[in-house]
Amino acid sequence: EIEKLTDSIKNKTECFLEIILNKKDQSEYWVRLSFIPVYNLEHDLSHWISIQRDITEEKKLEKEKEILIRELTQNNKDLKQFSYITSHNLRAPLSNLTGLLNLIDDFTIEDEELKEILTGFKLSTLLLNETINDLAKVITIKDSTSIQNEELQIQDIFKNILSQLHIQLDNTKPQLNINYGNVSKIHTNKAYFESIFINLLTNSLKYRSRNRELVIDITITEEENDTIKIIFRDNGIGIDLERNKNKIFGLYQRFHDYPDSKGLGLFLVKSQIETMGGTISIQSEIENGTEFILTFKSL
Repeated sequence: EIEKLTDSIKNKTECFLEIILNKKDQSEYWVRLSFIPVYNLEHDLSHWISIQRDITEEKKLEKEKEILIRELTQNNKDLKQFSYITSHNLRAPLSNLTGLLNLIDDFTIEDEELKEILTGFKLSTLLLNETINDLAKVITIKDSTSIQNEELQIQDIFKNILSQLHIQLDNTKPQLNINYGNVSKIHTNKAYFESIFINLLTNSLKYRSRNRELVIDITITEEENDTIKIIFRDNGIGIDLERNKNKIFGLYQRFHDYPDSKGLGLFLVKSQIETMGGTISIQSEIENGTEFILTFKSL
C-alpha cells in the first residue's frame, strides 16, 4: 500500500487505499484514504487533498458477512448431502415395505381392528413414498446448475401440454383462451416449461369456483431485452395474499383445505422458472381469481 501511495505521488495521480493503522494504545483500526492532486490554472500541481475515514465497523461487518456466507454455504452443502442420503437410502426399504403391504391384499383379514391398522399403515407408507419422490424432484431442480435449452414452436408445446391434461380438461370443460400474439418460437427447456404450465393448469382446474364456469386466459407477448412474457389468469377461488404473501412459493404450503393438495406445485414452478433464468409473480384475490406473470429468456 505504501508503494502504491508512493507511485501515486510520484506520478501525480489519484490514489485510494484501505490500510490498518495503530492508535497510541497500539490497538488497530481500518482507515480508507484518498489522495487527490489539485492543479492550478497553469496546470501545475498546487497541492493535494487527502480524506481519511475510519471504516473499522464496515470491515467488521464485512468479516462477519464472509463468515456467515461460509457457514451458510457449508450448511447448504450439508443439507443437500442429507437430502441425497435420505432420498437414496430410504428408497430400497420403502419399496420393500410397499411390496409387503401389497402382498397383504391377497389375504382375507377378519379382524376389523387389524384391518384398520393395516389400512392406516399402508396410507402412511404411501404418503412417505410421495414425500421421498417430492424431495427427489426438488433436489433434481436445485442441482441443475446448467440445463439444456432448445428452440421450440410455442404452439406445439401448448398442444402437448393440453394433450397430457385432456382427461381433466374434458371433465371440467373450462373456457380456455390462448393468445400467442406475435410469438411463434421460444428458447427454453421443454420438460421444465411443460411442467410449469401443467402445474398452473392443474391448480386452476382443482381450485375453480363451483359458482361459475372456469375461464383460463393465457396471453403470450415478446418484450424488450429478448424476453417472453406469459400472463396466466383464471377466475377461480383465488388466494388470500394478505395472509399468505410470503408463503406462496414455499415448500409444502397449502392455502385451501383440499384432500389431495400437497403444497408442492408452486414451489416447483418457481424453482424451475428461476433455474431457467426467468421470473414469476402473482396477483390474487379471494373469489376473483389468480394471475401469474412469468418471464422467459427468448434467446
